[in-house]
Amino acid sequence: MSHHSGYETTLGAIAEQFDLELALGDPGARLDGVCALTPGRDAGLAFAESEAQADALAATGATAVILTAALAPRCPVAALVCERPRLAFARAASVFEPAPPAAGVHPSAVVEPGARVDPGASIGPQAVVGADAVLEAGVVVGPSSVIGARARIGTDTRIEANVSVGDGVVIGARVRIEANAAIGGRGFGLVHNGQGWDPIPQLGGVRIDDDVEVGAGTTIDRGAIDDTVIGPGVKLDDQVHIGHNCVIGAHTVVAGCTGIAGSCTIGAHCMIGGGVGIGDHVTVVDGVIITAASQVPKDITAAGVYSSTLRAMPAGKWRKRLALFRQLDRIERRLRRVERPGAFTGDKDE
Repeated sequence: MSHHSGYETTLGAIAEQFDLELALGDPGARLDGVCALTPGRDAGLAFAESEAQADALAATGATAVILTAALAPRCPVAALVCERPRLAFARAASVFEPAPPAAGVHPSAVVEPGARVDPGASIGPQAVVGADAVLEAGVVVGPSSVIGARARIGTDTRIEANVSVGDGVVIGARVRIEANAAIGGRGFGLVHNGQGWDPIPQLGGVRIDDDVEVGAGTTIDRGAIDDTVIGPGVKLDDQVHIGHNCVIGAHTVVAGCTGIAGSCTIGAHCMIGGGVGIGDHVTVVDGVIITAASQVPKDITAAGVYSSTLRAMPAGKWRKRLALFRQLDRIERRLRRVERPGAFTGDKDE
């Protein structure tokens, strides 16, 4: 696979901008996008980071490869050397990202009275900016997105199509919100009245700090009393749900289809796999890794890796294990009898 961005630069410019050592190649060589190591393509930039990629490196058709010093002698094309090729590649690839739309307000957009839209912001077709909202320089609001009243959107934040940003939501700088996300909707707060359910007013807000990414279809509920807070550098995948009053610590990443119930506190630098379910009022400390599809009903008080799922296996083996699970209570009772002083230790069943 490859990507042609429409933007061109040179090998030397990439080396200088990202502090890479040009070990081999013409500094004036043209680059117009990124590509996979194999098959690669002319004017494409690829990367290699391990010995497992040595054969692919030898066969690459890329114009240049970002790689480690150990792999550089085996590179048949221009080589950009660094210690962490994947990270360097990610940063270099940003050069080829499409340019943001031109500044200005589309004629079909609605900007309500009192809203302040910086002249350097871009408001797309059919978008709505509510009363007294503030959009700073470089903000992009995609087609049909709605920015609520009194919302504040920081510099260079990009909001894609059909996003809903609720009233009073505060979003920092350089945030990226993908299509169909909903930020600041009413939280799921209910109290039983004896026969049915009364809603609890959700009067808090949402605060999203700088450099956060919010995936497509993700929902972040506003708080019931205090704000829901997404810390700096947090990355949320597609279709993640963050309940009301949650606090997500700095630089935590959450993979797709994870649900975090209300009033949870998740620490900094955590990694939460896809399909994880975290119960309400749970606290997770800094530096925790939770593997995919795990269930977390109670606090996690020490950093480490946590799992609660069984790996897929052939159905016949699973049925045998399930039969054993169903007998665990009986097996436990037998063990307790055996362990009692003077207990009968024969094999007779109950």
